Amino acid sequence: MTTRRPQDAEPPFELVEQDEIGYETSHVDAFLARAREAREGGAPLTADEVRQARFATVNGGYATDEVDDELDRLEGELAAAEREAFVSERGDEDWSADLEERVAELVARADRAPAERFRRPSREDATSYDVDAVDALVDRLRVTLAGAEGAAAPDARGGLTADDVRRASFGEAEGDRGYEEGQVDAYLDAAVDVLLRRA
Repeated sequence: MTTRRPQDAEPPFELVEQDEIGYETSHVDAFLARAREAREGGAPLTADEVRQARFATVNGGYATDEVDDELDRLEGELAAAEREAFVSERGDEDWSADLEERVAELVARADRAPAERFRRPSREDATSYDVDAVDALVDRLRVTLAGAEGAAAPDARGGLTADDVRRASFGEAEGDRGYEEGQVDAYLDAAVDVLLRRA
């Protein structure tokens, strides 16, 4: 069922001009309605589902930066609640062990040789991510994650936050001259999850 906002209700986010790109308002409204229902005891919503949320873009619509900020806040809130529930049920030691395992998986890929960390697209005309740009971010992420493994703490330039990783963007490459976008995106989603768990 589509949730409609009353015509005279104040929109929850700024509406951009008609010659600017924003998020489709009905999609955002429906997702926020689902989040409210979850908060009121309806079907649960997870941090991962918030992280995966995507909205169509249209001329006009909600300001993307405002919506993204709200999703980041909601994701952080849900991640904290999930950690509390996990620790309550299984204890701090299991939480730490689970986090250590996730970090180790991310670090193992980061430790691969530059330009060999992710798959290359099989289609020659596929768009892909610039290898050097992705590798530069993964190098910084490796330094940040080293702190979670008990290694030297990251310096001010190396340390990344979940928001840094969320906002990362890369130049385009074509075909096997770049990394496959889907695999890189999945890795970065897992990195955001770990950084939120460490918060």
